Amino acid sequence: MRTIIVASLIAGASAFGVLPMATSSRTGPTTSSTSLNEIISAEERATKIARWGEIRAMSKEEAAANLSPEDLETYTNYYAEVREGVLKMQELAKLMMQDVDKAKGIAPKTNGQRKRDKWARVQARAAANVAAAAKM
Repeated sequence: MRTIIVASLIAGASAFGVLPMATSSRTGPTTSSTSLNEIISAEERATKIARWGEIRAMSKEEAAANLSPEDLETYTNYYAEVREGVLKMQELAKLMMQDVDKAKGIAPKTNGQRKRDKWARVQARAAANVAAAAKM
């Protein structure tokens, strides 16, 4: 028991440890690293963000006319995912609204009706117990 507790404490503490940075002798000012820890400079990010903002604002016709094949594929994949997500959310909203609309037009149960329903459940359970006892 103590061993399990100590092992779980050690595992939990090691989850918050800092991973060592991957170093490579090839990385330098002229070569880029393939490490996930590499930080992209603010200038590179700004240009990429601005370019993608321009691409996203284009219509299908503008994109087909102006973009390179690589950018056009990225554009079409992005908007296909967006459209698919929107359609899924619309279907989900329809299903949710159907569940919400089910309650409309149904009068709430009175306290007397709740008590009658509970008594019916008790009687059904007692009958099932008697039937089960008779089979034994």
